[in-house]
Amino acid sequence: MDPQSIVYRDFPADVLANILMRLPPNTRRRLRLVCRHWRDVVGTRTANLRSRAKILVAATGTAYVMDNLSAPVKPRELWADALTEYHFKETSVVMSVVGTCNGLVCLCDDQKKLGDAITVANPVTGEALRIPPLPPPQPGADMCFDRSWHAAYSFAYLQTSGLYKIVHVPCHLNRSVYDMVHVITLGEASWRGVPAGSGARCSLGDNIVSFDGVTYWTTPETDKVMSFDLEDERIAPIMSLPSVVLSSSKNGSSWHLAEVHGRLAIVFSNVSPSMETTEVWVMQGRTAGQIRWSRWYIIQIRTPRHGPREPSRTKMRRLTWPLLVHHEQILTWEWSLYERDRVLYRHTPIDEDTRMAKHGMVDISDRNRGIVVANISMVPHRNDRGHSLTWKPRNH
Repeated sequence: MDPQSIVYRDFPADVLANILMRLPPNTRRRLRLVCRHWRDVVGTRTANLRSRAKILVAATGTAYVMDNLSAPVKPRELWADALTEYHFKETSVVMSVVGTCNGLVCLCDDQKKLGDAITVANPVTGEALRIPPLPPPQPGADMCFDRSWHAAYSFAYLQTSGLYKIVHVPCHLNRSVYDMVHVITLGEASWRGVPAGSGARCSLGDNIVSFDGVTYWTTPETDKVMSFDLEDERIAPIMSLPSVVLSSSKNGSSWHLAEVHGRLAIVFSNVSPSMETTEVWVMQGRTAGQIRWSRWYIIQIRTPRHGPREPSRTKMRRLTWPLLVHHEQILTWEWSLYERDRVLYRHTPIDEDTRMAKHGMVDISDRNRGIVVANISMVPHRNDRGHSLTWKPRNH
């Protein structure tokens, strides 16, 4: 048979599966993009060889990993904050998590020099790679004194090329100004700058996410989300947002970005004295050039009543970030200002009225607290918000 005449998409499923199972998992994931037949074979015939995603929990400077959410588990500690440093082979680090990809963790040390504190590490092997420093920023006004430098970075993996990239978005930090998107591919010696302009500077906080080859972040303008294509390294704004977000600045509500099942999501929260209502809007696609959004979840967190002399009994509840939905389970933290322990819960949405929320509603109260996933004892730290990230084990 002439090799030039072979149509690879016509391989029988058994033959193709036998070939694909000889390849590394990362390569198989990229080959899903060849055609629909290849995608189906990779998804159904090689599923037993795929890496199973785990949960990385990072809160108040300590990080843990757990295998699943099906039952209460004792998470395995990976590293902790300045009180109990985690030691890699070549360096000792006290860092905040930027992101994780395929078992690698990107960390930023907010205590050191701005732009010179990024490390990519493998907690399994203890190896660490220090990233070259960013180019010097421009001098700016005294706009921010908070050392939240990690909030301006994102860590991403490109399935199409198998490359890992770190992105630093435009921001105003510690009397310094960055007006470019800076990106570096692991293994390169220096960062590349892509001009962005002052209108593209990010709002620091839970507002930078990367997945599916794109980095997204919000700007101080309440109706603006920026996107950075990691393949073409091109910046573009997303102009059409859900109407509930466009009106958020008028009533004092807030919103931030997240990832829900591989899609960009806007998490919109409205707080009242008795309840915090959160709506999760997910990007569905484009129609006539306009982005379509769908409301997937409504989460109601009821605030317990307490007397003026009972502040220590008040439990606070927050959604995790950037992973707030895992296998259709909503994840939340609960803690008290006067206690070290944090409790990670999961909640199953109730599908009562799909007209209100496509994937259901969650009502969290004293009577409906959710199912405990893990009880984690934390050391005191200035940051009081729990985070969760997708963690994938190392491929062998």
